[in-house]
This record gives sequence, structure tokens and C-alpha cells, in this order.
Amino acid sequence: MTFPSTEPAAVRLLEYSVSSGDMFHAEVEQRAVLLGKDNAEHIRIWAENASGPSNKFGLCRVFLEYGMYCASWYGIAEARCHMQSFGERLGHSLAMYIQENPDLVGADDPTVRALEQVFGAIGADFTEDHLQAGVRFLASHCPIDEAAKRSGLVQTELARHGVNAMCRRLIHEMNPGVVLLTAQDSQPELMFTLTTAVAA
Repeated sequence: MTFPSTEPAAVRLLEYSVSSGDMFHAEVEQRAVLLGKDNAEHIRIWAENASGPSNKFGLCRVFLEYGMYCASWYGIAEARCHMQSFGERLGHSLAMYIQENPDLVGADDPTVRALEQVFGAIGADFTEDHLQAGVRFLASHCPIDEAAKRSGLVQTELARHGVNAMCRRLIHEMNPGVVLLTAQDSQPELMFTLTTAVAA
């Protein structure tokens, strides 16, 4: 994945450990997740080595690397909890950044526009179906599987769990009153159905 030129003041969202993935499960390095805007006012999210300039890695690889780290150190239930927390922290940071930069989403349905920004940064194909009481947002081609094949990182279901957690947190912080349904992590599509809460 290529990265367009970003603003000089990229924001550091968080850091994560990269595991060796071997039988010793060594932590081989730390990566920083960074967020910036390109010249077309689209957000870009990438990771690089925390210790200094390095290659840049796209968001799908970020989740795959962290998935390998979790699977190396924990059982599946605890790995999912750690991935959930990682995704939620990213979602919270994204929501704060977008709310501080409202020009990125505009006034017309900013929650859906925020999802468009995130999946644009991932490089996913997506569609929106407008419903009577909301919208269904479907990322039909999220390139997690392609990133897994290129990198040899196999924790695709954990990665989807992290992306789902990130998007759920982003949606709820952008629109606390929304009712949200999502697809299961085992499905290749990522789906978010947002409807207006009905008063009792």
C-alpha cells in the first residue's frame, strides 16, 4: 500500500508490540500507530517503528500484527479481550480526532462519513443502503485477507474483531444514541447497521 503525502503534524494514536511468532514469543519491536491527513483531506492511518523512521504499514497489517502478538501470548478468549481493547482505543482516538476536525466529515450524517474515512484509509470497498430508520454500511472487500497473504500473518479473525471493535467505538462516540448491529468476526464482510433508538 502506498501512502500519499501527509501533514507534518501526524498524531501518534498508540503503540503496540510486535511478536516474533516463534516458540519463544519474543517481543521484537514496538510500532507506533499514526494518523494524518493527505492533500485531499482524507485521513491516513499507518504504523511505523516507534524508535524512529522506518517502513510504513497499513491498518490491516497493524491489526494482523497485533493479532499475532495476542495469539502468541494468550489463549483465544484473552486474546480477543486484548484485541477488543486495542480496537476500542483506536476507535476512541479516531473519534476524538474527527470531532476536533469536523471538516473531515461535514454536517450531513457525520457518523457514516467517519466510517467512509476509516474504510477509505484501509482501502476497502464499501456501500451504503439507506433504511427507513437508519443506514446499513457494508465493507464488502476489506483487504485483511490480502494483507495476511502478503505478510504471512494468519490471525484474520482476530484482526476483524479488532476492526469491528474500533468501528463500534467510533460509531458510539460519534453518535451515542444509535442502535448498532454488526456482522460476526468470522464473516469476510464488515457490516454496521445504524438505526435511531426508539423511545419507550
